[in-house]
Amino acid sequence: ALSAAADLYESCLDADPSLQYCAVNLASVLVDTGDPKHLPRAETLYRSALLVDPNDPDTSFNLAMLLQDQKTEEATAEAARLYQVSVEREPQRWDGWANLAAALSEMGTRPLEAVHAYERSILIIEQAAEESGEGENAERDRYLSKLYYGYGVQLSDLTAEACRRLADDERSLLIGNNEKNANGDESDD
Repeated sequence: ALSAAADLYESCLDADPSLQYCAVNLASVLVDTGDPKHLPRAETLYRSALLVDPNDPDTSFNLAMLLQDQKTEEATAEAARLYQVSVEREPQRWDGWANLAAALSEMGTRPLEAVHAYERSILIIEQAAEESGEGENAERDRYLSKLYYGYGVQLSDLTAEACRRLADDERSLLIGNNEKNANGDESDD
């Protein structure tokens, strides 16, 4: 089935090389084959599509995943940049935030940004579950457990100064120094 899909997208590109969706879909099919020999071509196709639309969230996300799997500093840094493009265009994309958090964690140079990305992905999933009224969901709960684990690991690696900055950040999920008590007064503890 993947071979047939690849052939169709190849025909589409042969007919009109400017059709970005053909390039992106062919790249995705090539990645989905699992054959490493197809990955350079997939990367080239994603990059050519981004030349046409550098802010396409799906293409940015797909190329970022491909790059992050390369496990090099340079590729991971570029993946983080591309995940950022993806979440800026689609801020409710929990998987974009989760992958951004993982890339930033792997880089180890922007720990607070990684923490915030973990928090954002967790909030999006939990809010969607609450809004849908959906009860237990094993797949969702597996993702959440992995995200909370990554979040905890990232928190445990923060310096004391980074912890203070995080505690003072009103966007943080953590209870900070500026927490208000039940009466709305600043807490003194």
